[in-house]
Amino acid sequence: MYDMRIADVDFRLDYKYPRMLRQSAEYIVKNDKSFKPDFGISLDDKYIEDFQRENSHLSMDDCEYLLTGSCFYEKLIEYKGVMLHSSAVVVDGYAYLFSADPGTGKSTHTGLWLEYFGRDRAYILNDDKPALRIKDGRVYAYGTPWSGKTDLNTNRKAPVAGICFIEQAKENTIKKAEVFEAFGRFFSQTVRPYDEKIMDMFMNTINELFGSIPMYIMGCNISFDAVLTAYNTMKEGILK
Repeated sequence: MYDMRIADVDFRLDYKYPRMLRQSAEYIVKNDKSFKPDFGISLDDKYIEDFQRENSHLSMDDCEYLLTGSCFYEKLIEYKGVMLHSSAVVVDGYAYLFSADPGTGKSTHTGLWLEYFGRDRAYILNDDKPALRIKDGRVYAYGTPWSGKTDLNTNRKAPVAGICFIEQAKENTIKKAEVFEAFGRFFSQTVRPYDEKIMDMFMNTINELFGSIPMYIMGCNISFDAVLTAYNTMKEGILK
């Protein structure tokens, strides 16, 4: 078991394969007397093997990586947190999240942010599954070890300026999303619990998130103009 602190949640994580060891090294807690684990995550071999049989294109290493992430994000709901399948880029200390179906270009878009603003002002917090958590009345995005194919993540947190659901388009346009527009998109890009009690917690957190941070829908191409279109609108969320 390894002592972990992810999204300001203390827990113990057991893993056997090298990908998790590599990915989680930055999140391991050592010699910290304040560490107080609330739960543990440990997957037995049969559970991983059964999952691998159903997903034969994945290695046991990859299966453990995905399953430990699912377990953590389900537990996170109990701490007023959720996962959003998105790429989170931080500029000047604030997180901007871009969510869409796989292959739409989230990573390509946030990669342009790094190029435009420079790595002295910008970095990728998590390129696939950042954690969102409400603490002290504010919404924060966190890096986690589970960050998709690119493995881009860092063990930091930042207040969220806004969430943008992107679509491919020839012209760059952005608008504030109505709740009904954003809800379906958000719901399709997160871990949804089956337990009724946890679902109640999940919905309460989602409702608070929607009342705390602005959501947008954007059609974008691959250009620096797309970056500026998003940034100039979404930075208004910092003032909220």
